[in-house]
Amino acid sequence: MEIIKGKITWIDVARPTQKDLDWLREKFHFHPVIIQELKDPSDHPLVEVYDHYLYLISQFPAYDEAEKISRRSELDILVTKHHVITVHYEKLTIINELKESLADQAFKKKTLGSTLGLTYELLKGLTDFNQRQLQHIEEKVELIAGRLFKNKEREILREISYIKRDLSEYRIIIRSQEHFLKSFLDNGTKFWGLPSRVYLNDLVNGYMKLVQQLEDYHEAISDFEDTNNQMMNIKTTEVMKTFTTLSFMTFPFMLLAALFSMNTTDTPIVREEHGFWILLGVMVFGMLALFSYFKRKNWL
Repeated sequence: MEIIKGKITWIDVARPTQKDLDWLREKFHFHPVIIQELKDPSDHPLVEVYDHYLYLISQFPAYDEAEKISRRSELDILVTKHHVITVHYEKLTIINELKESLADQAFKKKTLGSTLGLTYELLKGLTDFNQRQLQHIEEKVELIAGRLFKNKEREILREISYIKRDLSEYRIIIRSQEHFLKSFLDNGTKFWGLPSRVYLNDLVNGYMKLVQQLEDYHEAISDFEDTNNQMMNIKTTEVMKTFTTLSFMTFPFMLLAALFSMNTTDTPIVREEHGFWILLGVMVFGMLALFSYFKRKNWL
């Protein structure tokens, strides 16, 4: 637990222990259900208003480099008139960045001047973090765009599959923030008063911009997948056409060879001098003639 003081007090609790939770209950008289909720990560975002405090559960995506997929992370925030308590279950970049920013005295005075100011900076930091989390998707989308039409369809298909999975998980997590922020806009205005609406509405606008960017990437990767699939289909069609043509070229002469291999007294040429070479020459000449015809027709 870390306590940072200004005009208001910020209490940051990382990986809460039972001792931490007991202290919060005794000092702030939070509802027992909330204390119980703080023990472990929650299933969904939440905004609840009590007599003298707000309870927020904010969830956001964090990219897992090893698994190449976005995972759900969580930040719980309890807001009273003079305290902001943050609870999280892993190290969060936004918390560390905000603490480092407080070294600037002007920023610290503004941020720790009110619980609204600190809560706004925390949630704005989440939006900025979500924006940065999209950078790896943007880089991969641009990389795929540059690799199209370079005979790397199989590799591109695999990369697209990873990106689509990551985008799907990211969208599922980020979509839940819409209801959270709109609920926070309404309840936060009641808690802090009408002037706070400007700050809270800015959070909603930041989220909407993020969603729009996410949709742009989703549409781009879908278009690239369609193009890549078309290229693969064209190649498959070309291969099938080639094999079909080669089969048509060889089948008549295989049939001819089979007929002349029949051991009958009436089989022509076979018993004549140089019969083998005559038949071989006929087949080679016929195949070359068919090959030349197919080339003129652009079938090969």
